[in-house]
Amino acid sequence: MTMKSLLGTVSLALLIGGGSVAAQAQIAVGHLADYSGGTAEVGIPYGQAVADTFAWVNKNGGVGGKQLAVDTNDYGYQVPKAVAFYKKWSAPDGKVAAIMGWGTADTEALTGFVSNDKIPYFSASYAAALTDPEGASGKAKPAPYNFFYGPSYSDAMRALLTWAAEDWKTKGKPGKPKFVHMGANHPYPNAPKAAGEALATELGFEVLPPLVFALAPGDYSAQCLSLKSSGANYAYLGNTAASNISVLK
Repeated sequence: MTMKSLLGTVSLALLIGGGSVAAQAQIAVGHLADYSGGTAEVGIPYGQAVADTFAWVNKNGGVGGKQLAVDTNDYGYQVPKAVAFYKKWSAPDGKVAAIMGWGTADTEALTGFVSNDKIPYFSASYAAALTDPEGASGKAKPAPYNFFYGPSYSDAMRALLTWAAEDWKTKGKPGKPKFVHMGANHPYPNAPKAAGEALATELGFEVLPPLVFALAPGDYSAQCLSLKSSGANYAYLGNTAASNISVLK
């Protein structure tokens, strides 16, 4: 995430939610971070970057001449804690102009509340369920106040599979290539699973049963043996850095 993109999202949040903060001397912003939970290895640098960007904005005059009052909280990647912090930020006597969120499970759990309270919510989750503002797909809650910065996890997996199909053809390999989804049985790595497997089938892959490994780093020799014996040619690793590195090693 660049400073420019984050500043742009903050400005958008203030445009959407500006009416609720017009009378305040400062602009209240909630910041949900994972500094101690299952995704802390990426949550720490991301959360620090968010905090540094808000500090930079304040140092350079704030927004519309007002300083941002940022309330940063480490929720340890736990949905109940995220809900508790949200209740504080959405209370009538302390309602924030926008929230910088983090995980997929907590972002999806809060989507309905965010829509009802009309609080712009910028998350580090790129789950495709957050890209349906009206719930027209019938597969997710309406998410008119949820935003993120790039392609969804589903789109990223589709790009991987499109490349893999071309790679298989370019190498002149016979038969169907085999594809497997790997990751924890958790909303984050599972978010693009259905979309990816659907496209894989459409592109002519043989879709193998998923291989599950935890979000935390560990010894995944058993999963690697299963991967080898399955004959998989292409795999999607859905976890964050540390556990994926364990598998690659």
